[in-house]
Amino acid sequence: MPKTYTVKEVADILGFSTNSIYSFLKEKRIRGVRIGKGRFRIPEEELSRVLHLSKKATTTPETSVVDKDTQPLSVIPVVSDAMSQTGDATFIQPKDETKENHGLLTPNIFDWFIGLGAIVAGVALFLFNSTFTIEEFPRMTIAYPIIRLVLIACGLGILISGLFAQAKRWHMVFHVLLSVMGFFNAFGLIKSGDIEGGALYGALAFVIALTNFVSFGGIVSVGLYISLIAFLVPAVILFFPTDSHVQSLSVFLGMQTFVIGVISLIVSIALMIMFWIGYAKDRKLFLLAAWLCTLGDIGIALWYAHLQYWSRAFFILVLAAFTALLPYWWPLQQGISRKYKLMLHGLFVGIGAVFVLAVLIVYLLQQSIWEAREREVMNKVHIGHTRLNNAVTSIQSSLIVAATNADFVESLNKPDVATLNKYSKIIYESNPNIRRLIFLNKDGEGVALYPYGTFDEPNFAYRDYYQEPKNTGKPYISDVFQARADQSGRYVVSITVPLYEDGEFGGVVSASMDLDRIGLLLNQIASGGQGEYFVVADAKGVIVSHPDEKLIGTLAPSSDPLYRALKGEEGLTKGMMIEKMLGMMGYTYVPELRWGISLRLPAANVFGLSAEDIVIVFGVVVTLMGVGITLISYIRGRVLTDKESGP
Repeated sequence: MPKTYTVKEVADILGFSTNSIYSFLKEKRIRGVRIGKGRFRIPEEELSRVLHLSKKATTTPETSVVDKDTQPLSVIPVVSDAMSQTGDATFIQPKDETKENHGLLTPNIFDWFIGLGAIVAGVALFLFNSTFTIEEFPRMTIAYPIIRLVLIACGLGILISGLFAQAKRWHMVFHVLLSVMGFFNAFGLIKSGDIEGGALYGALAFVIALTNFVSFGGIVSVGLYISLIAFLVPAVILFFPTDSHVQSLSVFLGMQTFVIGVISLIVSIALMIMFWIGYAKDRKLFLLAAWLCTLGDIGIALWYAHLQYWSRAFFILVLAAFTALLPYWWPLQQGISRKYKLMLHGLFVGIGAVFVLAVLIVYLLQQSIWEAREREVMNKVHIGHTRLNNAVTSIQSSLIVAATNADFVESLNKPDVATLNKYSKIIYESNPNIRRLIFLNKDGEGVALYPYGTFDEPNFAYRDYYQEPKNTGKPYISDVFQARADQSGRYVVSITVPLYEDGEFGGVVSASMDLDRIGLLLNQIASGGQGEYFVVADAKGVIVSHPDEKLIGTLAPSSDPLYRALKGEEGLTKGMMIEKMLGMMGYTYVPELRWGISLRLPAANVFGLSAEDIVIVFGVVVTLMGVGITLISYIRGRVLTDKESGP
């Protein structure tokens, strides 16, 4: 009776998993005898043939095939260097040791993914650099230009060193550098509050580092990264609902973050179960899971593009392309002929070139849009400056006219409240920007209010809007403060003019300017349909006007360009707005008020993808994947044909 071996024994001898051996049997690459449901025995003759094809045996088949009872079955080394680099091999390939050690290596799909991803992300960061030049984490700003260069250099280094076995040490060096950069980038993003971005790059750095210690193989490494992202994204949504991207997604979908997190977690679990079961047992299920993941990646990439996180968007598109290729890469994970290696490397170079070209095209289009919008935004900023100045000077002029009226001043010191109210009505009704008028005598005591309210305290001599006019003899515009006269708690700005009687200081008249009115004046200029709005800050950086009333009276973030305006600067920049959204911001200084004024426009509304753009992007990506899949399928078919017609 000829000697036979179990699937487990053959797997140990050849150095593969039992699942791989079952795949070989199913695809008839190894011939076996079925002895029951799902059970096989492999004849000694067939095992000898496979060992001969692998060219790994150093002795005759009789001495190579070792009895299980006498020696370990794993003593026959059959896995080639190319197999160990790519892992998860699914067919036995003859080995030419000279070529294997000194020639062109089989492409590793994980290496090409991280290499192209690093190059594309690095190029995008150079072109779309706003995310990493904002002043929210200035200590790290200097390091980011280096990161961009290292990303591109490491990407190229991984791809070039991965071509040849003799460059194995350099290959590992570039892997380590890219992993370190990934962890550093993740740290910077998390420090800035971008938890989801930190998870995205941190997970990749972890997989790269792990792959250098454990030879997972190309498909498994890519799959591991997909799995980590599939579970980290729902975790970020559930545990960090205040993340800016999570918030914007919640607003876009009109759903609570918790609901989004639960749904995404359920979908992720289902997809990953399909993915790994399909990888182990069912190629059709693996194909379906891979394409569902691909569609999800494309959706995420388009969302990032909409938010103007272009480096992240293109990186996810690279991931989508390679995820779609995974099922078709299954038979191409080990040493193949030089012709097919060149074809595969050429294919990946072409994919990378298309992605880099896409980055450049988007950049050129955005530059054209930016230049057009820049002029428009700055024109509106100048108009806003003029309106603010006119609003304040008109109030100031009305008060100065009243201050020159002798009857008016005399009524203040008598005091004659009725006369003061008569004059006050004229002033108040002549200027819609006045919220109320306040009269203080020479001692700072409250005499009259118009049109309503009562004084909450008897004396206001300590207030700056009393002290400054008294000491300087000039009109004064206060910083923002909280009004208490009518117990409304509203934030106001006081415009005050000193009153004189017979050359002596006689008190002040103060008009509080309604900040809501300021917002109304400015929003008449802004285009609300495009998301434009004005933000105004006083000399101390306190927000005077903002569409979100909760922010009025609070300090603007230190990174906000309003502080540049308060230094007398004027310009336009792109960076993180108060609402943690990337946007275009024009700004200037209003010297008459000592205020900074800025027009804001979310970047997504400047450069946001139209429906046509989305169709084009989706079409280009799908076309690129289709070309890649077609070529890989062709190469796969040729390889399998060559194997079947071989010895």
